[in-house]
Amino acid sequence: MRRGNGELFWVLVSGFTLNRSDPFQETLWAFIDLSREHSVESTLRGSMTPRERDIAALLIERKTGKEIGKALGISPRTVDVYKTRLLRKYGVTSTAELVKQLL
Repeated sequence: MRRGNGELFWVLVSGFTLNRSDPFQETLWAFIDLSREHSVESTLRGSMTPRERDIAALLIERKTGKEIGKALGISPRTVDVYKTRLLRKYGVTSTAELVKQLL
């Protein structure tokens, strides 16, 4: 999410409806600010290219390089190149660490 001052931050969202017959009539949403526990480097996150964002989103979903390549219409080798860029950008050495940083 984005604060009023433009700063990016992460939240955990959960919600439920009070009226099952018309779920949009009465709903209750709870937002927990996760960035208080983990700092969010908005300048680093903002510096991702659109393709890096696409790759990162699919990595978070636990997709393999082949699956990402197929979903985006690029070769698995190209996915590896973008993943390597993200690893360097975030200063981590494994995909698991990268996903942890992205979350």
